[in-house]
Amino acid sequence: MSFVVFAVALLAVVFVWGLFWPRSQWQVLAAWLRRNPDASEPSATAYAFHRILSGLGVATFLTVGVALAITYINSLPAPEPPKTALQQMWGAAPRPVVVDRVVRSVGEADPSFAEQAILGYQLVDNVAHTPRYLVYLDNYNPPGSDSPLIGAPPSEGFAALDSAELVVNVRVKAQCTPLQAVVVESEEAVQVAIYSAISSPVGAPAVANHEFCEGGSTVGPSLLIPLDLAQPVGEREVQLLDGTAVREVEVIEPS
Repeated sequence: MSFVVFAVALLAVVFVWGLFWPRSQWQVLAAWLRRNPDASEPSATAYAFHRILSGLGVATFLTVGVALAITYINSLPAPEPPKTALQQMWGAAPRPVVVDRVVRSVGEADPSFAEQAILGYQLVDNVAHTPRYLVYLDNYNPPGSDSPLIGAPPSEGFAALDSAELVVNVRVKAQCTPLQAVVVESEEAVQVAIYSAISSPVGAPAVANHEFCEGGSTVGPSLLIPLDLAQPVGEREVQLLDGTAVREVEVIEPS
């Protein structure tokens, strides 16, 4: 392969040389073969014809080179589109949805429910209604029209975000639904846990084991759950129940 590349490059140099300096090329490559070089030097017409042939060679090389370059560029993978504000905050997919429920602590979670990983949080100012992008997100619809859901419906004419102090992000499996939250508030921290269970219609026999819901899912719904606290978070740290800090997600308002 390297020999072929060398040969092609050498041929290209010969064509360029013959196009711009045909007399020099003749002197180097052919004059030394003549007994009397000065008497046998080609005429101006011969040099002109030599230039034409060399020009055709250069044009052929340029055409092939451009075609190969275009083919190579077209074969390159397309650049990824820039991430949207939502993708920068909550991941590329799926698009987050808001659980429009007023969620308060249940005190103690059902031991059969599965604790969900909390992937991040954002503070909510329910007076200034920020972050503003939250109100434009779709609401979460649990699997099954009559499946139970965490928290309680907001008052008529209001949304759960109107009384929330923060939202936490969890990703549940498509067959599971968040059902309970445990929130422990102190002067130093706000500790949070979210528990989910396999969805079942209201009135149906309860599923005894919800271990299937553990671990969440990267392809299931990405939920933003509003939490109604006793007071704003302020300078307190948001943690899991074991004291591990939860990542605060910087607010990026879509442009």
